[in-house]
Amino acid sequence: MSEPCLNHIENFWKAKTKASNQLFRKGQFEEALKGYKDALYRAEVLNNHLSDCIRNRVPFIQLYVISCNNIAYTHVELKQQKEAGAMFRRVIYYLLHLLKHEHPDINTEEIQSELKRAALTYTDFAAENKNKIDKDLFSALKTKHG
Repeated sequence: MSEPCLNHIENFWKAKTKASNQLFRKGQFEEALKGYKDALYRAEVLNNHLSDCIRNRVPFIQLYVISCNNIAYTHVELKQQKEAGAMFRRVIYYLLHLLKHEHPDINTEEIQSELKRAALTYTDFAAENKNKIDKDLFSALKTKHG
């Protein structure tokens, strides 16, 4: 994918996320959720072009993680705990997938740092909502990181 195309997608993501953040702050959670989902779709498109994103320094990992977290926190506000938990878990599985992918240009230290943060976010969410921790998820984390 060309650099201008990547930049266009990233800029669309930024605009959609900024607009959705404003809706979220106003308490318009349903509308914010739609925008966040649209932004996530753009992040997914970028993730289908890892090498191009890496070469052009597009922060595809951060865009994906931020999108998922925005959706998760919006679900929390909408009292949709099941959906929120699924999005928090999705971040962890995504990061584990990137580590497994072993792309030579992916910064594994960055991913591991994001993974620690995502695992803490998920466990805090689960504790606050008295949800059971996904044992399969943490088995995957232990397998990958000892």
